[in-house]
Amino acid sequence: MRDYESGNRFPEEEESDESLAFHISNDDPIHFDEAVKEKKWQEAMKLEIEAIERNQTWKLVSLPHQARKIGVKWVFKTKFNEEGKVDKCKTRLVAKGYSQKAGIDYNEVYTQ
Repeated sequence: MRDYESGNRFPEEEESDESLAFHISNDDPIHFDEAVKEKKWQEAMKLEIEAIERNQTWKLVSLPHQARKIGVKWVFKTKFNEEGKVDKCKTRLVAKGYSQKAGIDYNEVYTQ
């Protein structure tokens, strides 16, 4: 890190590991097919579905005639504590809202 300067140098006595930024490599899954192979992600997905059901975030219905459905995607993230150790594996099931069209599917959203 000595060959990189951001413009403001700390005096030598003030430099410490606390003043350096570190990139932590993370192998969070990108795709469902990767995550479903690991027990920790299976459990995290189960907890997310339970929360969705408990909070009545959505309900199962038949797709109305000529209604468009949009996709969903699992997002996986490892959360770390203050010491940099794994705190928990977190998942979210999110709708691909970017595929919605103004005036067509903004009020009622159907996902697959």
